Amino acid sequence: MKRLRWFQSLRTQLILVFMVISIAVLAGASYSIYSFMLGMVKDQNERLLFQQFQQLDHNIHNLISEVDRLQKLFLQDDGMQELLLNLTEKSELEFLNYKNMLHARITRFIGNYSYVHSIYVTAENQGAVGGSGDTTLVHPVEEWSKSFFQSEPFRRSKEQYPGIVIEGSLTKSFFNPYMTEDNDGALVSILRGTRAIFDPRISATLIFNIDERYLASIYSASLDADDGEMFIADAAGRIVSASRQDRIGSMSPYMPPDGADAPAYGSHELVDGSERVQIVYRKLQDTGWYLMKEIPLNVYSSQIYTVQRMIFLVFLLSLIVILIVSYFWLNKMIRPLHLLSGKMKDMSRGELGVTFDEVPNNEFGTVIRRFNEMSLSIVDLIKKNNAMQEQKRELEIEALQYQINPHFLYNTLNSIRWMASIIKADNIVSTIVALGNILRPVFSSKDPMCSLRDEINYLQHYIKIINTRFDNNVVFDIDIDESDLACRVPRFILQPLVENSIASGRQDEGHVIHIAIRAEVADGVLVIRVADSGIGLEPERMEALNRRLAAGEGYESSGAGSGIGLNNVNKRIRLYFGPQYGLHFEAREKGAEVVMRIPASQVGE
Repeated sequence: MKRLRWFQSLRTQLILVFMVISIAVLAGASYSIYSFMLGMVKDQNERLLFQQFQQLDHNIHNLISEVDRLQKLFLQDDGMQELLLNLTEKSELEFLNYKNMLHARITRFIGNYSYVHSIYVTAENQGAVGGSGDTTLVHPVEEWSKSFFQSEPFRRSKEQYPGIVIEGSLTKSFFNPYMTEDNDGALVSILRGTRAIFDPRISATLIFNIDERYLASIYSASLDADDGEMFIADAAGRIVSASRQDRIGSMSPYMPPDGADAPAYGSHELVDGSERVQIVYRKLQDTGWYLMKEIPLNVYSSQIYTVQRMIFLVFLLSLIVILIVSYFWLNKMIRPLHLLSGKMKDMSRGELGVTFDEVPNNEFGTVIRRFNEMSLSIVDLIKKNNAMQEQKRELEIEALQYQINPHFLYNTLNSIRWMASIIKADNIVSTIVALGNILRPVFSSKDPMCSLRDEINYLQHYIKIINTRFDNNVVFDIDIDESDLACRVPRFILQPLVENSIASGRQDEGHVIHIAIRAEVADGVLVIRVADSGIGLEPERMEALNRRLAAGEGYESSGAGSGIGLNNVNKRIRLYFGPQYGLHFEAREKGAEVVMRIPASQVGE
């Protein structure tokens, strides 16, 4: 449970999220750096090898051009021309007479041009003759006819006459089966169909062989073994020359795309076994072969990994520093939230009015200031609510003080009425009957609201009692529309207003008291006006009374009355309908006028 609460902590979650984001950024940055540096190494390899491959292509081109020139020079010899003339018609014995001459010329050529390994001249009906500086051809004519005259190089040499054919599939043992193991080796053969100058028929094929090791020395002399391997692959993908001899004859791990739009220079990355390599290639101009360099990327990857580890260590140290700084910074940032949470828990336990003494100058400060305002507002609202409840309690106490046991009251009034009847006091009887009619609704109905019509009826009973007391010197004028009589009003709401008007009117002795009652509905509000014909109120006095009534404070009577009735009426209205309703006085030329405002609602709504 403690672990769960620890994980639910905002501080813990922020630290974990920060760590996850930092690790993700670190991993992404490391991978991006590795990929970028590896790509940069490959691009650099390709750029650096471009000039080197250009030079090697030029050197190989010069070698082939030189061999081509030597072939032409070899054929210009008078003895060769005599041999080639009508070669197909010469007998085997005549052909043998030329062998000594041919071997002597071959030996002299090879002695002068060390890169030429061997020279052979072939004719379909005569077989072949030739050899190297220290060996001669030992194949019988039948074997030579089976192996060479049925081969693809021989066919191409005739088709491409007078051009040359460059072949890399022949070996030393092809010409001499006794050259095996260490004595054997690959050759680069340059073939061309040939004839005598005055003979229109192609009568022979001239073959100049170059030792593959001489060709390999052109591009592998300065090659570092750790820097990769170089080789030459023909158009079929077979390796015909390589810096490592055991690869000759095998297939190249990659062949560049062929076609008119294919680039003559480029690179490709692949996985050879468990090793990632980059192959940079260039197409040779004379042969259609590809000069390739196979560069192991693991050598560079280890260097990149070293740089990557250094970057990782820097990132890790930075991350540790950031986490330490963030821990204290998050503690400082989360501390106001912890304090706020504690204060709210205190409020939930009933400790109201708690506030913060220190308010930070940031977003948390705004939240804390609002919390302080809310806490103080709650206390203020509770105080106002308690005051309102106290007012209600006081009103209830006051109401209870005026309650009398109904049975006792009715019995007493009934006794007085019979006593008045016995002595023929009709005015007392009518007064008691009116009083009973007024008191009957108090005890017969528990609904605090009634219609304005019922309230006027109660008021008329009260008027009858008042006129009995004042010898009919109180004149009432009630003017209310029939439609407004259905409005709901609190019970006994008008009697205190009329009583106050009578008390105000009596201050002007010797005159009849005129009291006017008016009612109207305007904008959803029922407005009832009670005006008297007394001496009225001074403006300062009326303003003070209105101010106290609007504030819900007690009303001080201006004269004869105690003011308790108006205070109760005003408080009842505000308790029922809210502080926007209640009583207030309005100025008149003569007398005083009290205005009551309550919401207009019909009976039954």
